[in-house]
Amino acid sequence: MRYTKLTFRFFCIVFISIFVFGFLSVNVGEANAAKFVRIKSSSLGGTWYACGAAWSKLITDNYPEYIAINVASPGLDQETVKRIGRKEAELGILTAIGSYNGFHGVPPAYKEPQPIRACFGIWPGIINAVVLKDSKFKKLQDLKGAKIALNPPGDITGEQMLELLKHHGVTEKNSKFYRVLKADSVRMFIDKRLDCVITYFGHGHALLKEMVSSRGIRFLPPHQAMLKPFLKENPYYTLQEFGDEFGVPNELQLVSRYVNVCRSDLPDDMVYKFTKVWFENLEWLKKVLPANIPYINVKNPRDGVIIPLHPGAEKYFKEVGIMK
Repeated sequence: MRYTKLTFRFFCIVFISIFVFGFLSVNVGEANAAKFVRIKSSSLGGTWYACGAAWSKLITDNYPEYIAINVASPGLDQETVKRIGRKEAELGILTAIGSYNGFHGVPPAYKEPQPIRACFGIWPGIINAVVLKDSKFKKLQDLKGAKIALNPPGDITGEQMLELLKHHGVTEKNSKFYRVLKADSVRMFIDKRLDCVITYFGHGHALLKEMVSSRGIRFLPPHQAMLKPFLKENPYYTLQEFGDEFGVPNELQLVSRYVNVCRSDLPDDMVYKFTKVWFENLEWLKKVLPANIPYINVKNPRDGVIIPLHPGAEKYFKEVGIMK
């Protein structure tokens, strides 16, 4: 009897061990089969976050070999570029100037060129100078003496906006600058602790919608003569009217184009798939990103892209006849 019990226990242990080992083997095998793809986007509410979420869903739903994750954080261009450089992300979203500085390794942010390439341009990024509707300020050069929020110190777009203001005679000597994150500047503006917020918003941005619904606002246009030196330094910007989408009177604002980027060492077939899945699902993207997708230049995905394309992206565009 004792022998029978021992034998029964032995076989139970062996059976359970085989079951557990088999279960773990299957799950490990599945985990090893699917590669994680990290997309560095931005904080909640931004159009980059929405882009990363949509792109990750398309990749995961269409390619069982990949599990794409949207990495949301408030960090801007430099954090994205550095995460890609440290191989903590495979894909990301950048401004035109952010991609340029990262690719070329422009100091002081970078000590050497970073391993990034472009996949394709997406919708415009717009530098909006926002004031209250009843503000006394009418143009950028009027902001002398104002309390102004710009992107944080070290962020290339924040530094660029500082240069833009200097070309209009608005400096740290005659005005008060707050270098804070976009969400913080919006809250300060709504609480009337600021006269002006200058940052990237663009079409459909949730924080800009919040400002419009909380306060009556206007956009300040730049002075076109004062703007010439800035445009010479940054030729990828153009002046376009913006505003009526939010029920705000149109004003000329500086516009460039956001770009989806990738690590330069990613395999060509991988980037080919990530590019293809975006452009072959534009109808679905229009439904989930209705405020943004209409502004994508589908006929010229290099529009506004000022760094080289990844060979995998080029392969797709040549295949469909967009590029030669």
